[in-house]
Amino acid sequence: MAETPKTDDIISSPMFLRVIAVAIAFAFWIYAPGARVTEATRTLAVPLEYLNVPPQTTVKGAVKKMEVTLSGAPGILSSLSPDSVVCEVDARGLGVGKYRLAVRAITPKDVMLVDLVPTHVDVELLRYIDRLIPVEIVVENGLPPGLFLDMVEIIPKEVSVRGSEKDLAKIGAARISPTLEELKAGGELTRTVEIIKSEEFEDEVSVEPKRVKFNAVLAEGVPKKTVPVNARIIGKPAGDFRLKAVIVEPAVITVEGPLPKLDGVTKIDTEAIDITDIGKEQNMVIPLRPPGDDLVKIVGSSSVRVNVLLTPFTITRLLSQVEVEVEGRSVYPGWKIEPSSVNITVEGAPSEVDSLDESELPIQPFVNVTNIVSRRLTVPVQVRNRTEGKLKVIRVEPSGVNVIAEVQ
Repeated sequence: MAETPKTDDIISSPMFLRVIAVAIAFAFWIYAPGARVTEATRTLAVPLEYLNVPPQTTVKGAVKKMEVTLSGAPGILSSLSPDSVVCEVDARGLGVGKYRLAVRAITPKDVMLVDLVPTHVDVELLRYIDRLIPVEIVVENGLPPGLFLDMVEIIPKEVSVRGSEKDLAKIGAARISPTLEELKAGGELTRTVEIIKSEEFEDEVSVEPKRVKFNAVLAEGVPKKTVPVNARIIGKPAGDFRLKAVIVEPAVITVEGPLPKLDGVTKIDTEAIDITDIGKEQNMVIPLRPPGDDLVKIVGSSSVRVNVLLTPFTITRLLSQVEVEVEGRSVYPGWKIEPSSVNITVEGAPSEVDSLDESELPIQPFVNVTNIVSRRLTVPVQVRNRTEGKLKVIRVEPSGVNVIAEVQ
């Protein structure tokens, strides 16, 4: 009986290995076309995001969307939306200026990034600020002669404009433009605020609020305006005084004239008030200077009362190493002082302080030893001030000294 071949012999035979190799090659030949069919690509337009933009800063860049090409299974790619991919630029640590920054793309799982266009973007970081601008009323086609706006009330009086520094520098005014018929009808009106600019904005500029309310009375006659009075002070008071305040009564004055001329009047000056070397308060009547334009007139009195208030001016001075004297009766024949001198700081008017003669001071430190029995004792330093209150002693250093009895 013939012997059955062993399994190990069959597996290791050349014929079996050839059969296995042909089977594997056939499997690859079947699988490869199918794999090629299941792979696909897709291009998406993805918004570009900016991360870590510094506060009060905005990003200006020409690129808003990225072209992202992905590869993967057709079923997965067809379900993707632009929101499925993130394209971002990191602005961490950057200041105002121009930069070229790399773009990073983050793709979903099981999807491969094939291409990203562009890979870098040019951006400019601009300072983003707020600016309050007063709202003006400008009547469409102007007002007829003899009419002007009185009792004007705008709510709110200012609007907040937000944008880059470059764009906000182009703004000249914010205004509303009612018609003459609307003003004649009276009552409260609401109008959109118009921003007057020297040239077009480069970036987005926001206005808040966009509309304001206003009331105005259409009046006949010459327009009037109330402006503050400015006291023109020249010179300085005497060295021992400083100017404390200038009080003007009345503090405001009314002027009248054509509206375009009144817009340029912000204050009315007094004639010059010379306070050179004065040493006491002044109360005087001062004429007002005429407005710079002949078409603008002052309504009412052409002078005001001006009170010039002064305040005393003081300085300090250090008197060094002033000898301490001994006063009073004692059971001991004499006393030794340690330390024998002190430093004294005085305060007073500059004229009094500067006139001190250290060889003959009107301020004398001393200690009183009356009824002292101890041979050694620390006592406070006293000061005799002969300036009749013109100078004030504010500090003695040291404030106490040792008195030591001299025994024979």
